[in-house]
Amino acid sequence: MSFRAAPLLVLPLCLHGQVGVSMNRYDANATGANTHETILNASNVNPAGFGKLYSYYVDGAVYAQPLYAPSVSIAGHGSRNVLYVATMNDKFYAFDADQFGPPLWMRDFTDELAGVVPVPVIDITGRGDLNIVGNVGIEGTPVVDPAARAIFAVVRTRENGAYVQRLHKLDMAGGRDMQPPAVVEAGAKSSADDAVNGVVKFDPKAGNQRPALALVHGDAGMAAVTTVVIAWASHEDIQPYHGWVMAYDAATLKQLGAVCVTPDGIEGGIWQSGRGPAVGQDGSIYFEVGNGDWDGVKNFGSSLLRMSVGRSGLTIDDFFTPRDYEALNKRDADLGSTGPLLIPGSNLLVAGSKNGTFFVLDGHNLGHMTPDNKGALQTVETKGGRMLAGPAYWEGPAGPAIYQWSESDFLKAYHFKDGRIDPDFFAKGSVSSRGSPGGTISISADGSRAGTGIVWGTITNGGSADHGNTAGVLYAVNAETLEALWNTQQNVKRDRLGTLVKFTPPVVAAGKVYIPNYDNAVNVYGLLPAAR
Repeated sequence: MSFRAAPLLVLPLCLHGQVGVSMNRYDANATGANTHETILNASNVNPAGFGKLYSYYVDGAVYAQPLYAPSVSIAGHGSRNVLYVATMNDKFYAFDADQFGPPLWMRDFTDELAGVVPVPVIDITGRGDLNIVGNVGIEGTPVVDPAARAIFAVVRTRENGAYVQRLHKLDMAGGRDMQPPAVVEAGAKSSADDAVNGVVKFDPKAGNQRPALALVHGDAGMAAVTTVVIAWASHEDIQPYHGWVMAYDAATLKQLGAVCVTPDGIEGGIWQSGRGPAVGQDGSIYFEVGNGDWDGVKNFGSSLLRMSVGRSGLTIDDFFTPRDYEALNKRDADLGSTGPLLIPGSNLLVAGSKNGTFFVLDGHNLGHMTPDNKGALQTVETKGGRMLAGPAYWEGPAGPAIYQWSESDFLKAYHFKDGRIDPDFFAKGSVSSRGSPGGTISISADGSRAGTGIVWGTITNGGSADHGNTAGVLYAVNAETLEALWNTQQNVKRDRLGTLVKFTPPVVAAGKVYIPNYDNAVNVYGLLPAAR
């Protein structure tokens, strides 16, 4: 079975040059850049001409990145550009992406009278003021398959005391199930302490489905195969837990494979600050794994994995593990925080860690673990605190660049030359992050054209969102110079962001910026009417 990567997330779906945002961080490489933005640029994003236009109101916090699809035919509404929004209260919305108003449709996966509700996080953690506040419903960013006109999402519910996770395949036009949903179940041969009769099972109550979903397209004999790839971690490191990756046939929702990354040990959660895997053109699937046991054979805590789906199911094909993984485990400084970024047109990966280290790796030869980290092509110490939401990539007028806004640092831009990161950043922003999670960034630009690149990023308004909630600020800066252009605090009455949802990046599409807050809303920013 041979595989190729899903098409770029920012991909044409209709006439008139409009593009869709079908996946977390825009594309299969996880670059975090929409390079098809022709309306917003560094000259018209300013306090006088740019600001909040309106907000969509929803039931529940929005952890999943909103997704955008142009020219979707909606019964009773005609063809609309649609913004899809999923909430932690297990509601899924489709809004007209061009104007304020009620949803075009809404799907409710709960039935309170029948005892079906979103999972209260207090059921899992015993507290409601930690990493997640409130309920746990749809958390990982769904993924759209434009060709199939389908959306894939994992929904978590508590059903009369039982905890269930299901993979749904929804019709983009109305939210109906296109296939019966698949109940998420898996087991692996295990000698771990929590194994029963030599098998460790996936726990639908404890398994935290935070990473974004991804698609891999392939060819198995005569039949085309599209695979939905999903990963899980834990809540608050409550023991026992294991990291899991599963693959499902996108046509039938049949499970094609499931891998526990620490079957004979503990931990190894895959969370990646909400990012999905990077997916190569050859179908390689790259995940970062958090703290956990490691033996380089079956257990792969604190590692970067290359996986694939083939006739033998889902397999781990290669790995990289930092030489000091045991020390990183003890300090909770795992590799698994940012998720990998695959440099377009190459096999090179950029991965970050809570230790503030960039690793540049050869995706076709990850290098395993060596005493001197020679498996990595390069390591760069950024000295900016923890890397959480991770980097973005843009090939601007000055060439390829990596952007990173770490937890205790300024936004920085690094040249990426000859397959390496230049450790001497070429630009630094003027605003320092002073608390978790640092900056969650994305980029918009019209290709590589000068004057069009903008880095959009959210940080806290001086507090920490590590546990509990705090206010946030949205910034726009010139991607070539990191000169400040605009932020939501310059005209608070008009533009206020609200309570920050950590790890959820700004989404830029067709001249608008969509960003959720924790106040049951998605704010929409754009050029003000007087400026058009």
